[in-house]
Amino acid sequence: MRNFLFLQGPLSFFFYRLGQALQAQGVGVYRINFCGGDCVFWPGKASFWQGPSWQWPQYIGQFLKDKNITDVVLLGDWRPLHHEAVLLAQARGSKVWVYEEGYLRPGFLTLEEGGVNATSRLPKNPIDVAARACELQDGDRKGSKAPNPMYFRVLCTAWHHVGNFCLWPLFFRYKTHRPYCIGRELLGHLPRFISHIARRKESINVLRWVLKQNAPFYFFPLQLDSDSQIRRYSPFTGVLDALATAIISFAAFAPPNSYLLIKNHPLDNGLINYRRYIRALGQATGCVERLRFVEGVNNTSIIDLCQAVVLCNSTLGLTALQRGRAVYCMGEAIYAMPGLAVSEKEMPLKDFWREPRSPNQELVQQFCKVLRHDALVPGNFYNRLGISDAIVASMERMGIKSGSSPK
Repeated sequence: MRNFLFLQGPLSFFFYRLGQALQAQGVGVYRINFCGGDCVFWPGKASFWQGPSWQWPQYIGQFLKDKNITDVVLLGDWRPLHHEAVLLAQARGSKVWVYEEGYLRPGFLTLEEGGVNATSRLPKNPIDVAARACELQDGDRKGSKAPNPMYFRVLCTAWHHVGNFCLWPLFFRYKTHRPYCIGRELLGHLPRFISHIARRKESINVLRWVLKQNAPFYFFPLQLDSDSQIRRYSPFTGVLDALATAIISFAAFAPPNSYLLIKNHPLDNGLINYRRYIRALGQATGCVERLRFVEGVNNTSIIDLCQAVVLCNSTLGLTALQRGRAVYCMGEAIYAMPGLAVSEKEMPLKDFWREPRSPNQELVQQFCKVLRHDALVPGNFYNRLGISDAIVASMERMGIKSGSSPK
């Protein structure tokens, strides 16, 4: 009999409903809550971790043994407490199922055994990608058509923080994986919410101005400063480091008539004033008139119009590759390989500005086929239909026969 242990998941009822579906198939299901927010989205039976972090390895090691855990399910294998759980589970031969937002969006979630992103088991070179794609004869899997509205995600996040606040006395030792506490984040989010319509209008005007110049422009999409992709799988300590590297290189080596269009992440908390930072760095490098900053503008529209995309390791790089744009990846990413995104191993950034390399579209299609089959499941974490789609596909990936689609 297989026994599943659920650790921290997305801020929704997805893990709880997946656990219920597994139990309906005779699978043992266990859960450990780390904070009040975890309790909100897992209203069923659960264990609670309230001890100091140095005691966690002993606790989770014993838990895995006592409950005979065969499978561990979590979101983000890099989070505090998750890392030790992953290592100990793998040491005893348990499978580790890691979720993340989809490599391809919308319509997909990432679900891989062992790890995601830089720790993924996906093929790392074009030869292996092509070979794996040839093994797959069932065609491309389709993404879920379920809506995934941002307002519901925001609502779930709010409920999570309410749970953390109300149950803080029980989990006073808990420390989030994010670099900022909720109080500081709220101080940044509230002004952004109030001004989001005005900022979007201003950004549309900026984009129109850039297009009227009839000059090439490069697209640099920002990631969240708390993104583990930057902090763990790149040479940078945060977004500002990556941004500084890109701007200084652009000023020195990009064609003098070109522009760099920098776009903020839609979920940015506003604690870093990127607009002022970009202006200051532009003045220091003498390219301030060639830098533009936007928010709330459609990514695909910018990608289709730009000369090339330069980024750290955002999954937006895959979108750009699918649309035939040259991509330079400054960090580690599953798609940074010859024929897909260019990286430092192939070409320094200073040369890419003048000689961007377009992707091999056949390889892009092969890579996306491998992703859909080996790393993605249709669905989302928040919408009821999206959750149902993801549960059915997840159980198939995990080797559990499911009955009717969960309601």
